[in-house]
Amino acid sequence: MGNVTLLELFLEFLKIGFFMFGGGYGGIALMYKELVEIKGWVSNEEFTSLLGIAESTPGPIAINSATWIGYSLGGLPGSILATMGVVLPAYLVILTVVTSLRPYMSNEVVRIVFRGINAAVVALILYAFIKVAKSTLLTSVGFSLNLIAFAIFIVAFILLYIGNQHPIIVIIVSALVSVLLKYVFGI
Repeated sequence: MGNVTLLELFLEFLKIGFFMFGGGYGGIALMYKELVEIKGWVSNEEFTSLLGIAESTPGPIAINSATWIGYSLGGLPGSILATMGVVLPAYLVILTVVTSLRPYMSNEVVRIVFRGINAAVVALILYAFIKVAKSTLLTSVGFSLNLIAFAIFIVAFILLYIGNQHPIIVIIVSALVSVLLKYVFGI
């Protein structure tokens, strides 16, 4: 397991879980900052690959990511503890909201607080997009554009945004296009 203890793993994902506003996509920026930049537990390339796997497997991306990283760093116990750490805060917050905050959701102060949180979530998602886009759409040599990845990105975006296609279809089509380009056309 290296230098990471099971307790450290659990506490790190517990912290991430408590501040993962905006769901898994909002939490990607936080996970990246903590796990890649601060802790150095995973490399930028590993994190990017992990996101592709976590997004293309069933379940929420945050839970899938925690499970994967937990297993990589601490085996089955690490996987269980990282997953529990990232899930427990959401459970506790939702339970608290349902039981105590619900009557106040129409309160102006509460609405203003959530307006701020929602705006921050958009910034977190954009930050995560920029970090992942840099490692996916740019080559490591001189930071030039990876034309194939960029073309697949554009097609996927068009399918999602303009074509209103289901994300599952877009993921499958993107994977197939990538495989075809490599093994049929050699690029």
